[in-house]
Order: sequence, then C-alpha cells, then structure tokens
Amino acid sequence: MRKGNYGFNLWFYPAIVFVMAIFGQTLLSALITIFAIAAEKDEWTSRQVMEAFFLGLVNSLVSVVFRIFDVVTWIPFLGTGIDAILGICTSVIGLIVLLIAVVGVLRVSRGEEARIPGIHSIVNRIFA
Repeated sequence: MRKGNYGFNLWFYPAIVFVMAIFGQTLLSALITIFAIAAEKDEWTSRQVMEAFFLGLVNSLVSVVFRIFDVVTWIPFLGTGIDAILGICTSVIGLIVLLIAVVGVLRVSRGEEARIPGIHSIVNRIFA
C-alpha cells in the first residue's frame, strides 16, 4: 500500500469519508475531502474521496427532501400513513447507503476503485 505525505495509507482518507457518509456527517466529510485533495495531491485518492463525499451528499439531500414532506404529516389520519411511508423510505435509503459505503470501504482498503453506481461516472467527468 502506498503511503501519503503524512504517513497514512492513501486508502485511509476515502475509508474515513465513507464512514462519515454512513453517519450523515456531511460537513466533516467535506473537510476531510478538501484536506485529502489538497494535502495528498494523488489522483486515485482524490477520486475515491470525492465518490465517498458525493454518496454522503446524496444521503443528506434525500433526508432534506423527506423533511420537507414532514409538514404533510400534520394532517389527521392521512399524515400518519404518509409518515409511515416516509419512515420506511428513509430506512431503506439508509440501508442502501450503509451497504454501498461498506462495499466502498472494502474496495478502497484493497487499493481498488470504489465504483459507486452513478457517482463514479460523475467523478470521472470531473477528472476528465
């Protein structure tokens, strides 16, 4: 495994950002992403960190969209059903993010690309 300028293995940065995506820590993952890109100046690390950050960003955006619909849950009877549906959707999306992040951590720890569906192509366009 290649080591970075600060003695960490280069896969460590994206692994930490994937963990931050699981916990919904968008700001902290953004700070780690900026640090990894600026400090290490390694293209592979930058790509993987950006994929992990975008995964966390998508998770946060979906959470914000669901919070917008919280107003509808105040409606008697109908609100209870909508709240249940939103709760199930939030749980499913959280599980999907968890599984994708775990697979991402396992891949980057072996030195492979994370290749998150959809996000991988966006990062490739950024670096093209």
